[in-house]
Amino acid sequence: MLDVKINRKLLPIKSHYFLFNAGTAPLMPYIPTYAKQLGIPSSGVGIMYSIFPFVGLIAKPSFGALADKFKKGKLIFVLAIVFTALFFGSMAFIPAQSTEAFMELECSNGTYLRTCNVTDSCVLDKIEMEFQDKEIMECKLVCTDPNYLFLEQICSEWNVSNLCYTNMTHLEITTYTNITHSSFDENCVYFPIEKIVLNETVIENPQCSGTTAIKCSVVCNSSTVMDYVQTAIIEQIADPYYTTVQFQMLFFLMAGAWAAQAVVVSLSDAICFNLLGDKPENYGAQRLWGAVGWGLMAIIAGYLIDLASVGQLQKDYTPSFYLVVIILAINAVSVIKIKVDYHHEPYQTEKILVLFRNVRVVLFLFSCITFGICIGLIWQFQLWFLEDLASAQGCDSLEWIKLLQGLAMGVQCFLGEAPFLFLSGRILNKLGHVHTMTMILLVMGIRLLAYSYLVNPWYTLPIDLLNGLTLGVYWSTMASYANLIAPPEATSTLQGIFGALFEGIGTSIGSLLGGFIYESYGGAIMFRSFGIYALIYGTLYSLCHFAMDYKKTSSETRYFPSDGRFLSNYGSLITGDTHSN
Repeated sequence: MLDVKINRKLLPIKSHYFLFNAGTAPLMPYIPTYAKQLGIPSSGVGIMYSIFPFVGLIAKPSFGALADKFKKGKLIFVLAIVFTALFFGSMAFIPAQSTEAFMELECSNGTYLRTCNVTDSCVLDKIEMEFQDKEIMECKLVCTDPNYLFLEQICSEWNVSNLCYTNMTHLEITTYTNITHSSFDENCVYFPIEKIVLNETVIENPQCSGTTAIKCSVVCNSSTVMDYVQTAIIEQIADPYYTTVQFQMLFFLMAGAWAAQAVVVSLSDAICFNLLGDKPENYGAQRLWGAVGWGLMAIIAGYLIDLASVGQLQKDYTPSFYLVVIILAINAVSVIKIKVDYHHEPYQTEKILVLFRNVRVVLFLFSCITFGICIGLIWQFQLWFLEDLASAQGCDSLEWIKLLQGLAMGVQCFLGEAPFLFLSGRILNKLGHVHTMTMILLVMGIRLLAYSYLVNPWYTLPIDLLNGLTLGVYWSTMASYANLIAPPEATSTLQGIFGALFEGIGTSIGSLLGGFIYESYGGAIMFRSFGIYALIYGTLYSLCHFAMDYKKTSSETRYFPSDGRFLSNYGSLITGDTHSN
């Protein structure tokens, strides 16, 4: 019989990692698509996501320093969770952008609804996928100021002569189309109409002896069709998107949520190491519950969003907003039970600044930035790259690409990140922080190179297993390194600085440079170039440490006071044994 011992002191921090990540997962992955529904173009979303990391860059070290200086880490921690919930929850009140969708109603030897400027060659496949269980698309048209030629044609051909002798300001028409008869030609999609209802008159297979057309506003029972039609209209709005209330509200609420999240992440790590005491190697065993919470709730939220959106023209994210507020509220209450022991030494900025005069610390910080650049590429562009690879195999890929993307996220989370978070303490004890960081960078380089040579997108799944040896181990390596070198009274500050450099500088550079290279040269070149960069930097990082160890420089004794934590812990950074103090 197994003798399982539960450390009750650590249960609140485990539940926090689980609940906080579960609370943000229902909304964070869907912000780009939610923004699109609000009328914000992809360029606007890209600008927002390039700015947000800099918000975290300021928030993490600033609030970490406040927490250390005034010994109010737990209070700031709880308030940051509450504000994360408030900012995310408030997004539900962003007003939807009023848009119109237009199609041309053309009558000749047959009657068609037509929309042009469609560049997606798979448009018909996407529409047919939506209509798998039905074939008839219904559209309601409002055609204002109908021209005389159009009225004359339909009056004589459709047997609605009563319309010809009235001053018609608009026509209200309902059309029915068999979606399987649709066609795509020269960037235009044609929907042949089998039946029209006009003024309670039913016209089967409407035709005209001549050719006439009229532009009508339209609402169809197809979110796919409406998406193609409305996109063209949104792009024609005169005012720039950044002047709209939708963009401004989403930007400021997301910036607030991003800052609050950044503070929660850095303070939660500081609190975790405070609770672990002389066993920092157990950090990964706590942090892995965050990966589990994120993975589970992302799946559940996706299902609930689809369920709530049945019969609607756009996705309904109401379940996400409810889940975020409820789960984060539970999280805020649960962390109140956490007991934090504060160090009573006076907060001295000089003790922090002196750390960054050491070459080894600076090299590690640049390693965090390098890793942030590389993981930022994966976070921002991997799913996009998979879609490009799938589309190259034909429109049939539409039937399985979303499944593949979901599987890729599941493999990264449950088979990669979570298991290696659990094992990260043992890896650090065995290799030490320097050798572990070298391994992370080299494996990341191999991972990016492997992505760059993909032809069949399904082969991403075995590559995604490397998320464990990269991101899974990295979390523990970065956080425990910051904890080991930090003065006892400044652990929150150091966690904030390291996290800010990783996310605020690293991932933002990866997103910006990656976007430029992807657009100019494609995803394969982007992944390959940064894969080579990671391998080169990882090799140089290792060689620099080897050279410094070989020369046995005395830089540490020059830059660190004799009672500093760095001297007592530095052996563990090189050789392992992270619990030795």
